[in-house]
Amino acid sequence: MVKIMNVSNVVVLVLAVITTTSLLGAEAGEYTVGDELGWTIPPGGAATYEAWAAKHSLSVTDFINFNFKVGEQDLAIVTKEDYDACNTDNPLFVFQEGGEFQFVQSDTYYFTCTFAGHCTKGQKIALYIAPAFSPSPSPSSDPSEKTAAQHANAVKFVSKKGQGIKKLLPVMMKSL
Repeated sequence: MVKIMNVSNVVVLVLAVITTTSLLGAEAGEYTVGDELGWTIPPGGAATYEAWAAKHSLSVTDFINFNFKVGEQDLAIVTKEDYDACNTDNPLFVFQEGGEFQFVQSDTYYFTCTFAGHCTKGQKIALYIAPAFSPSPSPSSDPSEKTAAQHANAVKFVSKKGQGIKKLLPVMMKSL
């Protein structure tokens, strides 16, 4: 069941989060997966996105952008097992358009494209999202113990576009 919150409650919640983050000194970084390449079948295969993930230290305060054209790609959150096998039959969640994401809990998240052959050609990435203020990754719990709901609720879609509010609210409500 989706709970409806009035806009003033949402504004207060957002301001509280911003204030808390500011007081704690956390600075959010903004990253685009693949940099100029964006989210597509990488010319260097899976090593392209592996190298991108290895050179970035991401945390729950950061914003991660997946850039791609609607209809040419999509973005699926999958389990580690499905990521390793490039199985896109049962993704945890699929986004049909690119956007900016912020994670609300530390973990390793697995992304791929559900279009035929894209994953096997290297369009997949595993991102470790560290807790705020953590300089290095800590061991995570067994990913098989996490439910699909826990994974899906740990990600919120953030849109800086005016029309994104309809997408933002349902996803945020699930993660509150």
